[in-house]
Amino acid sequence: MDLKKVLSKEAILLDLAVNSLPLAIAALCHLSARLLRRQVDELLGPALQRESLGSTAVGGGVAIPHGKVPGLTESFLAVARVAKDAGPDFLGPDGLPVRVVALVLSPITPTSEHLQILALLGRLWNTPEILRLLLSAPDKESFYGVFLELAAIAA
Repeated sequence: MDLKKVLSKEAILLDLAVNSLPLAIAALCHLSARLLRRQVDELLGPALQRESLGSTAVGGGVAIPHGKVPGLTESFLAVARVAKDAGPDFLGPDGLPVRVVALVLSPITPTSEHLQILALLGRLWNTPEILRLLLSAPDKESFYGVFLELAAIAA
C-alpha cells in the first residue's frame, strides 16, 4: 500500500491545540472536507459514530479514528500532530497522551484498501522510533517525509 495515494502534505495538521479526541477528529474532518470538497457533517458523522463504539486511541501516543463515508469513492487519510499541552482527557488506553491522530475515511462499499490502510498504520506504530521522529519534525514537509518513509519500511 502506497500511502502517497491516500495522504497528501495538505492533509497534515501540526501542533493541533485540542484537549479531546472528538475535537481532534472534528479538526481533521474540517480539513478533509475542504480538501475533498465535501460537507463537514458527511465526514464527521461517520467518524464520530465509529468513535462512539469505543475509543480509537490505540496506545503509544496514537489514535486511528476511521469511518465509512457514503458517496466517497476512494480512501483518504488526514493526520494531526497534537500540541504538547493537550489536556488530561486526551489519553490512550495505556495512559500516555495522544500526540498523533490518523483519520482514515473510506467508501461505504467494502474495499480491501480500508483494511490495508488500517493494517499499515498498525504496523507503522510498532516502529519504535516513529513517534519520536514525528514529534520532532520541524515542519509539515519533514513530518510528511518521515511518515511516508517509515510507512514504506512498515509495508
